[in-house]
Amino acid sequence: VDLSHPDAELRLLEVFYHKIYKIFPVTEKIENINDQYWTLRAEEIPVEEKNLGPRDRLIHVYHFLKDTAQNQVQVQNFGDPFFLVIHEGETLGEVKLRIQKKLQVPDEEFSKWKFAFLSLGRPEYLQDSDIVSTRFQRRDIYGAWEQYLGLEHTDNAPKRSYAAYQVSEAYIDYFSILQNRHAFEKPVKIYN
Repeated sequence: VDLSHPDAELRLLEVFYHKIYKIFPVTEKIENINDQYWTLRAEEIPVEEKNLGPRDRLIHVYHFLKDTAQNQVQVQNFGDPFFLVIHEGETLGEVKLRIQKKLQVPDEEFSKWKFAFLSLGRPEYLQDSDIVSTRFQRRDIYGAWEQYLGLEHTDNAPKRSYAAYQVSEAYIDYFSILQNRHAFEKPVKIYN
């Protein structure tokens, strides 16, 4: 992880099916973390997330594709999920500018993206003039990952063949059975 400055703080996330399910507390012991099914990701905590105002919200943002198989709308997430601070009264147009800058997406490609508020897998498409914070008012939702700002666009990531994926998963399972994972844990050094 490249840090923006020497005093930057890191967080450890649990990601599953391209959604963030947990932020581990700093006090969490490594041996208590189950990484058998989850992907773990370490990232720097942006300064703006540390200085949230009383009406600011930290929301989940996920990439998705809409699949309309069998006359039902199915949402498939892909890519790297992330957090974003939204401010009270901020329009989607303003949020889009920050997202485009964060993800460094060229104008031509970004203009094809659609933005939606998703709750329990149902997209509600937003207009540039919509106030984003009004969609994220409820704090009592079970699992914050069930409400998110969705970025609908094509998945341009290179695809792995199904067979190659199966072989690598089988190898990983076999290797993990043979090895005691704690015997190979080493501290991670982060260089500036």
